[in-house]
Amino acid sequence: MTYRLHRPEALRSLTTAMIAAAGWSEAEARETAEHLVLANLSGHDSHGVGMLPLYFNSLADGNLKPESKLSIRIEAGPFLIADGNVALGQPTARDAVERGIAIAQAGGVAILNLLDAHHIGRIGHYAEIAAAAGLISLFWVNVAGRPPIVAPHAAKQARFGTNPHAIGIPVPDAEPIILDFATSRMAHGKARVALNKGVPVPEGYIIDGEGRPTTDPKHVFQHAIPDLPLGALLPFGDHKGAGLSLIAELLSAGLMGAARIDEKPNRSWIINSLFGVLIDPARLEPDAALRRKRIESYLAFVRAAAPQDPAAPVLAPGDKERATRIERGRDGIPLDDETWSQIVAAAKRHGIDAEGF
Repeated sequence: MTYRLHRPEALRSLTTAMIAAAGWSEAEARETAEHLVLANLSGHDSHGVGMLPLYFNSLADGNLKPESKLSIRIEAGPFLIADGNVALGQPTARDAVERGIAIAQAGGVAILNLLDAHHIGRIGHYAEIAAAAGLISLFWVNVAGRPPIVAPHAAKQARFGTNPHAIGIPVPDAEPIILDFATSRMAHGKARVALNKGVPVPEGYIIDGEGRPTTDPKHVFQHAIPDLPLGALLPFGDHKGAGLSLIAELLSAGLMGAARIDEKPNRSWIINSLFGVLIDPARLEPDAALRRKRIESYLAFVRAAAPQDPAAPVLAPGDKERATRIERGRDGIPLDDETWSQIVAAAKRHGIDAEGF
């Protein structure tokens, strides 16, 4: 496997140019580019610029349209219900979350349900936005518009999406706590990265179409095994991850009748619905200095635990991403050759020479 390092600012410029050339506004293009490149900077290449080819395939197939925009169904008291209308996910979700933030800042709490947006990216991004606004956030997301890819506990067949969950807690005048994870053992996008790199995934993460353990990521991509039944990712924590995945499907999409993974036709898109709760912590403890002291004293206790490996200290949620941002911001973002070639091809279709950035 070979890769090359890319300057973050070059990837932002390229991504912005590609999305604007495809018909979206400059603001929508910049927001999406910032989101995708930040995911790469954070070490989450599964949700970074490697998603661009999928977005452009969805655009070419007519499933993703630049003219699609967010619309508001209900905005009453603490409740905000928004239709994503399969619009470009990152700016659509940010718009919905920022509307929810305004509600929570005014009234102390907001209950947000964004329905049927195109792929909205890394969910922790929205927890970071809420934390920057001083709010606690909890988000549950489903993944529809494509076949199920995660098996329930003890099952040989997939029934869930990767259905991520994120929680953010702001720390006054300090870095927030950001917990963000798929309810599968690994994100589907991380399996895509492994497939593009030609490397195996860890044992215990994937089963093939017959339900047998495998470390070959091709078994969770139908295009890679067209003549074989699709396999599945396994849930993290056995019944625990599977239970959270089921809850995420129902909270984000099922209750409001948005696209569920068992209802929409399989097309070249990813549809996300998001259920969120935003809370103003000042309504719980008005003294910001005291909130910070309480949080940081516990974080210090956790981080002081003796590590199993002296070279790998104990971390709190968000620590690894912040360290990776510094490293990749300095050294560059690694993209494997297959992922880069896919991005180059997508850019070329809209008259852009990706190698010129």
